[in-house]
Amino acid sequence: MVRYLWSAGLARLADEMVAVAVVLLALSRTDSPLLSGAVIAAYTVPSILSGPLLGAWLDRTRRPVSALAANQFVLSAMALAMVFASAPWLVVAAFVAGITLPMTSGGFTSLVPRLATDLPKATSQDALLFNVAAIGGPALAAVLSTAASPAVAVAVVGALSLAGGLCTTTLRVPPHPPTEHPSLRSAMRRGLRHLATTPPLRGATVASVIGYGSVGMLVTALPLHLGVLGVDENQTGIVWAAMEVGCVASILAVRRRLPRWRPERVVFTTVALYGATLALWPVTAHFPVLLGLAVLSGMAQGPTLTATITARQRYTPEGLLGQVSTTGASLKVGAFAAGAAGGGALLTAWPPTAVILLVAVGQLVAASLGAAAARPKQAVPATP
Repeated sequence: MVRYLWSAGLARLADEMVAVAVVLLALSRTDSPLLSGAVIAAYTVPSILSGPLLGAWLDRTRRPVSALAANQFVLSAMALAMVFASAPWLVVAAFVAGITLPMTSGGFTSLVPRLATDLPKATSQDALLFNVAAIGGPALAAVLSTAASPAVAVAVVGALSLAGGLCTTTLRVPPHPPTEHPSLRSAMRRGLRHLATTPPLRGATVASVIGYGSVGMLVTALPLHLGVLGVDENQTGIVWAAMEVGCVASILAVRRRLPRWRPERVVFTTVALYGATLALWPVTAHFPVLLGLAVLSGMAQGPTLTATITARQRYTPEGLLGQVSTTGASLKVGAFAAGAAGGGALLTAWPPTAVILLVAVGQLVAASLGAAAARPKQAVPATP
Protein backbone atom coordinates (compact mmCIF):
# COMPACT_ATOMS: atom_id res chain seq x y z
CA MET A 1 0.00 0.00 0.00
CA VAL A 2 2.92 2.38 0.51
CA ARG A 3 3.66 2.46 -3.22
CA TYR A 4 -0.03 2.97 -3.91
CA LEU A 5 -0.22 5.92 -1.50
CA TRP A 6 2.75 7.57 -3.20
CA SER A 7 1.32 6.95 -6.68
CA ALA A 8 -2.20 8.15 -5.92
CA GLY A 9 -0.94 10.97 -3.69
CA LEU A 10 1.31 12.49 -6.35
CA ALA A 11 -1.43 12.14 -8.98
CA ARG A 12 -4.05 13.82 -6.81
CA LEU A 13 -1.71 16.59 -5.65
CA ALA A 14 -1.06 17.46 -9.31
CA ASP A 15 -4.78 17.34 -10.07
CA GLU A 16 -5.64 19.67 -7.16
CA MET A 17 -3.04 22.17 -8.40
CA VAL A 18 -4.50 22.39 -11.91
CA ALA A 19 -7.51 24.64 -11.23
CA VAL A 20 -5.46 27.34 -9.48
CA ALA A 21 -2.33 27.12 -11.63
CA VAL A 22 -4.05 27.11 -15.02
CA VAL A 23 -6.43 29.96 -14.14
CA LEU A 24 -3.49 32.10 -13.01
CA LEU A 25 -1.57 31.15 -16.17
CA ALA A 26 -4.49 32.21 -18.39
CA LEU A 27 -4.89 35.51 -16.51
CA SER A 28 -1.16 36.23 -16.68
CA ARG A 29 -1.14 35.78 -20.46
CA THR A 30 -4.36 37.53 -21.45
CA ASP A 31 -5.80 39.17 -18.32
CA SER A 32 -9.12 37.72 -19.50
CA PRO A 33 -11.52 36.25 -16.93
CA LEU A 34 -13.49 34.84 -19.87
CA LEU A 35 -10.51 32.75 -20.98
CA SER A 36 -9.78 31.55 -17.44
CA GLY A 37 -13.41 30.47 -17.08
CA ALA A 38 -13.25 28.68 -20.42
CA VAL A 39 -10.10 26.83 -19.32
CA ILE A 40 -11.74 25.58 -16.11
CA ALA A 41 -14.86 24.53 -18.02
CA ALA A 42 -12.69 22.71 -20.55
CA TYR A 43 -10.95 20.88 -17.72
CA THR A 44 -14.09 19.77 -15.86
CA VAL A 45 -16.69 19.06 -18.57
CA PRO A 46 -14.97 16.16 -20.43
CA SER A 47 -14.71 14.11 -17.24
CA ILE A 48 -18.50 13.90 -17.08
CA LEU A 49 -18.46 11.67 -20.15
CA SER A 50 -15.03 10.07 -19.83
CA GLY A 51 -15.67 8.55 -16.39
CA PRO A 52 -18.05 5.71 -17.37
CA LEU A 53 -16.03 4.89 -20.50
CA LEU A 54 -12.62 4.86 -18.84
CA GLY A 55 -13.98 3.01 -15.82
CA ALA A 56 -15.48 0.26 -17.98
CA TRP A 57 -12.18 -0.03 -19.82
CA LEU A 58 -10.24 -0.17 -16.53
CA ASP A 59 -12.45 -3.03 -15.32
CA ARG A 60 -11.78 -4.99 -18.51
CA THR A 61 -8.06 -4.48 -19.01
CA ARG A 62 -5.61 -7.02 -17.62
CA ARG A 63 -3.07 -4.22 -17.14
CA PRO A 64 -4.77 -1.62 -14.91
CA VAL A 65 -1.41 -0.33 -13.71
CA SER A 66 -0.38 0.51 -17.26
CA ALA A 67 -3.73 2.21 -17.86
CA LEU A 68 -3.40 4.42 -14.78
CA ALA A 69 0.25 5.22 -15.50
CA ALA A 70 -0.59 6.19 -19.08
CA ASN A 71 -3.37 8.41 -17.73
CA GLN A 72 -0.81 10.31 -15.63
CA PHE A 73 1.63 10.60 -18.54
CA VAL A 74 -1.13 12.20 -20.64
CA LEU A 75 -1.84 14.74 -17.88
CA SER A 76 1.88 15.46 -17.60
CA ALA A 77 2.20 16.02 -21.34
CA MET A 78 -0.80 18.36 -21.41
CA ALA A 79 0.52 20.36 -18.45
CA LEU A 80 3.87 20.83 -20.15
CA ALA A 81 2.07 21.77 -23.38
CA MET A 82 0.22 24.52 -21.49
CA VAL A 83 3.54 26.03 -20.39
CA PHE A 84 4.47 26.75 -24.00
CA ALA A 85 1.02 27.02 -25.64
CA SER A 86 -0.47 30.29 -26.79
CA ALA A 87 -3.64 31.46 -25.03
CA PRO A 88 -6.27 29.80 -27.29
CA TRP A 89 -4.47 26.44 -27.13
CA LEU A 90 -4.70 26.47 -23.34
CA VAL A 91 -8.37 25.52 -23.71
CA VAL A 92 -7.53 22.57 -25.97
CA ALA A 93 -4.81 21.27 -23.65
CA ALA A 94 -7.09 21.70 -20.62
CA PHE A 95 -9.82 19.71 -22.41
CA VAL A 96 -7.49 16.77 -23.06
CA ALA A 97 -6.18 16.95 -19.49
CA GLY A 98 -9.76 16.92 -18.17
CA ILE A 99 -10.42 13.55 -19.78
CA THR A 100 -7.94 12.05 -17.31
CA LEU A 101 -9.65 13.43 -14.19
CA PRO A 102 -11.92 10.46 -13.24
CA MET A 103 -9.02 7.99 -13.41
CA THR A 104 -6.95 10.13 -11.05
CA SER A 105 -9.63 9.86 -8.37
CA GLY A 106 -11.93 6.87 -8.92
CA GLY A 107 -9.50 4.85 -11.01
CA PHE A 108 -6.85 4.66 -8.31
CA THR A 109 -9.48 4.04 -5.63
CA SER A 110 -10.78 1.00 -7.50
CA LEU A 111 -7.41 -0.72 -6.95
CA VAL A 112 -7.55 -0.50 -3.14
CA PRO A 113 -9.49 -3.79 -2.55
CA ARG A 114 -6.96 -5.65 -4.71
CA LEU A 115 -3.95 -4.25 -2.84
CA ALA A 116 -5.06 -3.98 0.79
CA THR A 117 -4.88 -6.60 3.50
CA ASP A 118 -6.83 -4.34 5.89
CA LEU A 119 -9.50 -2.80 3.65
CA PRO A 120 -11.13 -0.38 6.17
CA LYS A 121 -7.72 1.05 7.13
CA ALA A 122 -6.62 1.32 3.50
CA THR A 123 -9.89 3.02 2.54
CA SER A 124 -9.49 5.67 5.26
CA GLN A 125 -5.89 6.25 4.15
CA ASP A 126 -7.08 6.66 0.57
CA ALA A 127 -9.70 9.20 1.65
CA LEU A 128 -7.07 11.07 3.66
CA LEU A 129 -5.04 11.41 0.48
CA PHE A 130 -7.89 13.35 -1.11
CA ASN A 131 -8.04 15.75 1.84
CA VAL A 132 -4.28 16.26 2.07
CA ALA A 133 -4.09 16.90 -1.67
CA ALA A 134 -6.99 19.34 -1.42
CA ILE A 135 -5.03 21.29 1.20
CA GLY A 136 -1.62 21.12 -0.40
CA GLY A 137 -2.46 21.39 -4.11
CA PRO A 138 -4.03 24.87 -4.25
CA ALA A 139 -1.57 26.18 -1.65
CA LEU A 140 1.44 24.89 -3.60
CA ALA A 141 0.08 26.31 -6.86
CA ALA A 142 -0.51 29.72 -5.26
CA VAL A 143 2.95 29.82 -3.64
CA LEU A 144 4.75 28.83 -6.84
CA SER A 145 2.73 31.30 -8.91
CA THR A 146 3.55 34.12 -6.50
CA ALA A 147 7.18 33.26 -5.84
CA ALA A 148 8.07 32.32 -9.44
CA SER A 149 5.29 32.42 -12.07
CA PRO A 150 2.09 30.58 -13.04
CA ALA A 151 4.06 28.85 -15.81
CA VAL A 152 6.37 27.34 -13.17
CA ALA A 153 3.33 26.14 -11.20
CA VAL A 154 1.91 24.42 -14.30
CA ALA A 155 5.33 22.89 -15.02
CA VAL A 156 5.34 21.43 -11.50
CA VAL A 157 1.89 19.93 -12.24
CA GLY A 158 3.50 18.17 -15.18
CA ALA A 159 6.46 17.00 -13.08
CA LEU A 160 4.23 15.65 -10.30
CA SER A 161 2.01 13.84 -12.82
CA LEU A 162 5.08 12.30 -14.41
CA ALA A 163 6.41 11.22 -11.01
CA GLY A 164 3.01 9.77 -10.11
CA GLY A 165 2.92 7.82 -13.37
CA LEU A 166 6.41 6.42 -12.80
CA CYS A 167 5.49 5.39 -9.24
CA THR A 168 2.34 3.76 -10.59
CA THR A 169 4.38 1.53 -12.89
CA THR A 170 5.98 -0.05 -9.79
CA LEU A 171 2.64 -1.28 -8.40
CA ARG A 172 1.98 -5.01 -8.42
CA VAL A 173 -1.76 -5.47 -8.78
CA PRO A 174 -3.26 -8.96 -9.11
CA PRO A 175 -4.87 -9.25 -12.56
CA HIS A 176 -8.57 -9.86 -13.04
CA PRO A 177 -9.31 -13.55 -13.64
CA PRO A 178 -9.73 -14.28 -17.35
CA THR A 179 -13.40 -14.09 -18.31
CA GLU A 180 -15.51 -13.51 -21.37
CA HIS A 181 -16.14 -9.79 -21.67
CA PRO A 182 -19.22 -8.28 -23.28
CA SER A 183 -18.84 -5.32 -25.60
CA LEU A 184 -17.66 -2.08 -24.03
CA ARG A 185 -21.08 -0.54 -24.58
CA SER A 186 -22.78 -3.44 -22.81
CA ALA A 187 -20.29 -3.21 -19.95
CA MET A 188 -21.04 0.50 -19.54
CA ARG A 189 -24.78 -0.19 -19.48
CA ARG A 190 -24.28 -2.92 -16.89
CA GLY A 191 -22.23 -0.65 -14.62
CA LEU A 192 -24.68 2.24 -14.85
CA ARG A 193 -27.60 -0.12 -14.24
CA HIS A 194 -25.86 -1.52 -11.16
CA LEU A 195 -25.28 2.00 -9.82
CA ALA A 196 -28.91 2.94 -10.41
CA THR A 197 -30.57 -0.25 -9.13
CA THR A 198 -28.55 -1.09 -6.00
CA PRO A 199 -30.46 0.83 -3.28
CA PRO A 200 -27.71 1.55 -0.72
CA LEU A 201 -25.19 2.43 -3.42
CA ARG A 202 -27.77 4.53 -5.24
CA GLY A 203 -28.63 6.39 -2.03
CA ALA A 204 -25.00 7.14 -1.15
CA THR A 205 -24.37 8.34 -4.71
CA VAL A 206 -27.44 10.61 -4.76
CA ALA A 207 -26.49 12.19 -1.43
CA SER A 208 -22.84 12.74 -2.30
CA VAL A 209 -23.52 14.06 -5.82
CA ILE A 210 -26.25 16.52 -4.81
CA GLY A 211 -24.26 17.60 -1.78
CA TYR A 212 -21.14 18.22 -3.87
CA GLY A 213 -23.18 20.13 -6.43
CA SER A 214 -24.37 22.38 -3.63
CA VAL A 215 -20.75 23.01 -2.64
CA GLY A 216 -20.24 24.36 -6.16
CA MET A 217 -22.48 27.28 -5.17
CA LEU A 218 -20.41 27.81 -2.03
CA VAL A 219 -17.27 28.24 -4.14
CA THR A 220 -18.80 31.22 -5.94
CA ALA A 221 -20.44 32.74 -2.85
CA LEU A 222 -17.59 32.48 -0.34
CA PRO A 223 -15.26 35.14 -1.86
CA LEU A 224 -18.12 37.67 -1.91
CA HIS A 225 -19.06 36.76 1.65
CA LEU A 226 -15.49 37.48 2.75
CA GLY A 227 -15.78 40.86 1.08
CA VAL A 228 -18.86 41.58 3.18
CA LEU A 229 -16.80 40.72 6.27
CA GLY A 230 -14.13 43.20 5.17
CA VAL A 231 -11.61 40.46 4.33
CA ASP A 232 -9.61 40.21 1.11
CA GLU A 233 -11.15 37.72 -1.31
CA ASN A 234 -7.73 36.07 -1.66
CA GLN A 235 -8.24 34.67 1.85
CA THR A 236 -10.79 32.22 0.43
CA GLY A 237 -8.08 29.57 0.21
CA ILE A 238 -7.48 29.83 3.96
CA VAL A 239 -11.14 29.02 4.63
CA TRP A 240 -11.00 25.96 2.38
CA ALA A 241 -7.75 24.86 4.00
CA ALA A 242 -9.34 25.19 7.46
CA MET A 243 -12.20 22.99 6.30
CA GLU A 244 -9.84 20.33 4.97
CA VAL A 245 -7.92 20.39 8.25
CA GLY A 246 -11.22 19.62 10.00
CA CYS A 247 -11.81 16.76 7.55
CA VAL A 248 -8.42 15.23 8.27
CA ALA A 249 -8.91 15.53 12.04
CA SER A 250 -12.34 13.93 11.78
CA ILE A 251 -11.17 10.98 9.70
CA LEU A 252 -8.26 10.31 12.05
CA ALA A 253 -10.63 10.42 15.02
CA VAL A 254 -13.35 8.06 13.74
CA ARG A 255 -11.78 5.86 11.08
CA ARG A 256 -11.54 2.82 13.39
CA ARG A 257 -15.23 3.11 14.27
CA LEU A 258 -16.57 3.63 10.74
CA PRO A 259 -16.67 -0.10 9.84
CA ARG A 260 -19.27 -0.61 12.59
CA TRP A 261 -21.91 1.39 10.69
CA ARG A 262 -23.50 0.97 7.28
CA PRO A 263 -21.58 3.31 4.96
CA GLU A 264 -24.64 4.82 3.29
CA ARG A 265 -26.04 5.84 6.67
CA VAL A 266 -22.74 7.51 7.52
CA VAL A 267 -23.02 9.46 4.25
CA PHE A 268 -26.56 10.64 5.02
CA THR A 269 -25.66 11.65 8.58
CA THR A 270 -22.45 13.51 7.76
CA VAL A 271 -23.96 15.35 4.79
CA ALA A 272 -26.83 16.54 7.01
CA LEU A 273 -24.44 17.60 9.78
CA TYR A 274 -22.34 19.46 7.22
CA GLY A 275 -25.43 21.38 6.14
CA ALA A 276 -26.29 22.22 9.75
CA THR A 277 -22.84 23.70 10.35
CA LEU A 278 -22.90 25.67 7.09
CA ALA A 279 -26.13 27.34 8.24
CA LEU A 280 -24.05 29.04 10.95
CA TRP A 281 -21.65 30.70 8.50
CA PRO A 282 -23.82 33.72 7.58
CA VAL A 283 -24.44 34.47 11.26
CA THR A 284 -20.86 35.40 12.10
CA ALA A 285 -19.41 38.82 11.35
CA HIS A 286 -15.79 37.98 12.24
CA PHE A 287 -13.28 36.17 10.06
CA PRO A 288 -11.58 34.18 12.89
CA VAL A 289 -15.00 32.85 13.95
CA LEU A 290 -15.68 31.86 10.33
CA LEU A 291 -12.40 29.92 10.26
CA GLY A 292 -13.48 28.07 13.40
CA LEU A 293 -16.81 27.24 11.80
CA ALA A 294 -14.96 26.05 8.68
CA VAL A 295 -12.97 23.60 10.82
CA LEU A 296 -16.24 22.45 12.42
CA SER A 297 -17.84 21.98 9.00
CA GLY A 298 -14.83 19.98 7.88
CA MET A 299 -15.13 17.73 10.92
CA ALA A 300 -18.79 17.11 10.11
CA GLN A 301 -18.01 16.36 6.47
CA GLY A 302 -14.80 14.38 7.03
CA PRO A 303 -16.15 10.78 7.05
CA THR A 304 -18.35 11.37 3.97
CA LEU A 305 -15.73 10.46 1.39
CA THR A 306 -14.48 7.40 3.28
CA ALA A 307 -18.06 6.16 3.66
CA THR A 308 -18.82 6.81 -0.03
CA ILE A 309 -15.78 4.81 -1.12
CA THR A 310 -16.70 2.03 1.32
CA ALA A 311 -20.25 1.90 -0.09
CA ARG A 312 -18.86 1.45 -3.61
CA GLN A 313 -16.58 -1.35 -2.42
CA ARG A 314 -19.22 -3.14 -0.33
CA TYR A 315 -22.07 -3.08 -2.83
CA THR A 316 -20.19 -3.50 -6.13
CA PRO A 317 -18.70 -6.68 -7.59
CA GLU A 318 -15.00 -6.48 -8.40
CA GLY A 319 -15.58 -6.49 -12.14
CA LEU A 320 -17.59 -3.25 -11.98
CA LEU A 321 -15.74 -1.35 -9.25
CA GLY A 322 -13.56 0.70 -11.59
CA GLN A 323 -16.54 1.90 -13.61
CA VAL A 324 -18.70 2.63 -10.56
CA SER A 325 -15.84 4.60 -8.96
CA THR A 326 -15.04 6.70 -12.03
CA THR A 327 -18.73 7.25 -12.83
CA GLY A 328 -19.31 8.49 -9.29
CA ALA A 329 -16.38 10.88 -9.70
CA SER A 330 -17.77 12.11 -13.02
CA LEU A 331 -21.23 12.74 -11.58
CA LYS A 332 -19.75 14.73 -8.70
CA VAL A 333 -17.63 16.87 -11.03
CA GLY A 334 -20.64 17.53 -13.25
CA ALA A 335 -22.82 18.47 -10.29
CA PHE A 336 -20.09 20.75 -8.94
CA ALA A 337 -19.80 22.57 -12.27
CA ALA A 338 -23.58 23.01 -12.44
CA GLY A 339 -23.64 24.27 -8.87
CA ALA A 340 -20.88 26.78 -9.54
CA ALA A 341 -22.72 28.09 -12.60
CA GLY A 342 -26.01 28.28 -10.70
CA GLY A 343 -24.36 30.03 -7.78
CA GLY A 344 -22.86 32.63 -10.08
CA ALA A 345 -26.27 33.34 -11.58
CA LEU A 346 -27.95 33.59 -8.17
CA LEU A 347 -25.33 36.02 -6.88
CA THR A 348 -26.41 38.59 -9.45
CA ALA A 349 -29.65 38.98 -7.50
CA TRP A 350 -29.05 37.44 -4.06
CA PRO A 351 -26.62 38.41 -1.30
CA PRO A 352 -23.88 35.85 -0.62
CA THR A 353 -25.34 35.02 2.81
CA ALA A 354 -28.57 33.88 1.15
CA VAL A 355 -26.65 31.65 -1.27
CA ILE A 356 -24.67 30.10 1.60
CA LEU A 357 -27.92 29.36 3.40
CA LEU A 358 -29.17 27.74 0.20
CA VAL A 359 -26.02 25.60 0.17
CA ALA A 360 -26.82 24.50 3.74
CA VAL A 361 -30.37 23.62 2.73
CA GLY A 362 -28.96 21.76 -0.28
CA GLN A 363 -26.97 19.47 2.02
CA LEU A 364 -30.09 18.64 4.02
CA VAL A 365 -32.01 17.97 0.82
CA ALA A 366 -29.16 15.77 -0.43
CA ALA A 367 -29.21 13.70 2.76
CA SER A 368 -33.00 13.33 2.60
CA LEU A 369 -33.08 12.35 -1.07
CA GLY A 370 -30.19 9.94 -0.54
CA ALA A 371 -31.99 8.23 2.34
CA ALA A 372 -35.14 7.97 0.22
CA ALA A 373 -33.18 6.55 -2.74
CA ALA A 374 -31.59 3.92 -0.50
CA ARG A 375 -34.92 2.33 0.31
CA PRO A 376 -35.62 -0.83 -1.69
CA LYS A 377 -38.56 -0.48 -4.00
CA GLN A 378 -41.49 -2.49 -2.74
CA ALA A 379 -43.12 -4.77 -5.24
CA VAL A 380 -46.80 -3.98 -5.76
CA PRO A 381 -48.86 -7.19 -5.58
CA ALA A 382 -50.93 -7.90 -8.64
CA THR A 383 -54.67 -7.53 -8.20
CA PRO A 384 -56.50 -10.77 -9.07
